[in-house]
Amino acid sequence: MTSAVDQLRPEPGHTADALVLNCMDHRLLDAVADYLAQRGLRGRYDQISIAGAALGVMAEPVPGWAETFFQHVALARKLHGIRTVIVIDHRDCGACKAFVDKDCANDPEKERAVHATRMEQLADAIKTREPELAVELLLMDLDGSVERIGDKPY
Repeated sequence: MTSAVDQLRPEPGHTADALVLNCMDHRLLDAVADYLAQRGLRGRYDQISIAGAALGVMAEPVPGWAETFFQHVALARKLHGIRTVIVIDHRDCGACKAFVDKDCANDPEKERAVHATRMEQLADAIKTREPELAVELLLMDLDGSVERIGDKPY
């Protein structure tokens, strides 16, 4: 039996290029919007904010967040025709301190490794559920600069 969501199709003029997953951290909301605008995506993406972004989606203490995220991905694909999921984690993340290690931001290399591991796990999960979607993994610094994570194509 198919659901109403399964029957959805993107309407002409009502499409989006990407779904962006970013952290709820207010310090980076403008930086995320500015980064996406610089890439020519202003007004061309759906967005979901979850504490920790990939860290939050992949956090064991809150498994419901993953299901919520994947429901958003499926709906964005069917309703808006997204082709890419852009995951933007960030440095000095409170969710990293809460879900991984209270000192995770003290060592920049360890912090990067924690984010990279969780982001790559999330990318693999996205590709398993939605194999036609591309996935970009980005780590944003508090100054708004962005580093691409991973060298394998998703």
